[in-house]
Amino acid sequence: MFIPLDNQNQILSGAGDVARNEQFKIPEAQKPDPKPKNQNVAPLIYPPDMRGDNRRPCIVFCAHERTLSGVTNQHRIWFPAPGSLAFGDSADFAQTDLGIGGTAAAGLAGLFSGDGSFTDKVTQKVKNASSIQGIQAAVIASSAVPDGLQTAVNLGQGQVINPNTNTTFNKNGVRQFGFKFHMSARDEKESVLIRDIQSKFRHFTYADRGGPNSAITLEYPPVWTIKFMNMNVGGGEENKFIPRIYSCYCTSVNTTYNSTGNIYFSDNAPLECEIELQFTETRALNRKDLDTMEKAQLGDERGIAGGRPIFHGSEPAPITEK
Repeated sequence: MFIPLDNQNQILSGAGDVARNEQFKIPEAQKPDPKPKNQNVAPLIYPPDMRGDNRRPCIVFCAHERTLSGVTNQHRIWFPAPGSLAFGDSADFAQTDLGIGGTAAAGLAGLFSGDGSFTDKVTQKVKNASSIQGIQAAVIASSAVPDGLQTAVNLGQGQVINPNTNTTFNKNGVRQFGFKFHMSARDEKESVLIRDIQSKFRHFTYADRGGPNSAITLEYPPVWTIKFMNMNVGGGEENKFIPRIYSCYCTSVNTTYNSTGNIYFSDNAPLECEIELQFTETRALNRKDLDTMEKAQLGDERGIAGGRPIFHGSEPAPITEK
């Protein structure tokens, strides 16, 4: 069954976003603490008739709301899996001109590697240097004079110093994701559900007060996890054909009402609501992060501990598969 709300034996599991039923009994050694740090809030599901449909791939957004008491409230919102899913992986490269210094540095590095004695390598370098022709020497010497004169020398000799341009790696980019969902209400109950869904996304885009009675500091907005689920296998599992997403912040929520017609119900609830969501991962990933996520060893919270993102170098040990 797909995340029913009216059966206590099938409430969504806080550890895996799947229905907890007789097929998902927790072994004695893994039972949670009687006073858990995570608390589940009743999930919001659109459309409502998606409950019980285990044939439909779906997506679940979970906001990890950290309270000042240290408890993390987990708020889940379920939709059918959207179309036009886009994943952008990037690396930042630049071009660097090493010039004569780069060539010299490469030569010096060679003195301390490979076969042969250090003395023999130095002798060979001297022999190679003596082979520089007069024109080359003049061009090299021109690098010590003002730019205008250097250009004239290079023009006269018909040669320039080799810039020795190389591509250098800087960093990997932080991934961003966008989703769009169109919701139409069929009755008053669905109008309330749609209002609650878009309100929750908007609510958790904002920071909270850093203290109960003071706004001198601000608490970060909640961190989110986003998962693509298949509900046709033993209560639910992640879709292995779609890449996994690390913990994210919700960076923008754009809401449009009645985009196809200006229609309202008798209680003034709009007929349609379209939301566009933008998420940014909490940090740049490396290859190990991706491998660990794909092997399902990073855990269900994807780099979140106590409702806060985990920084580089502080990740918990990978979960060992049994």
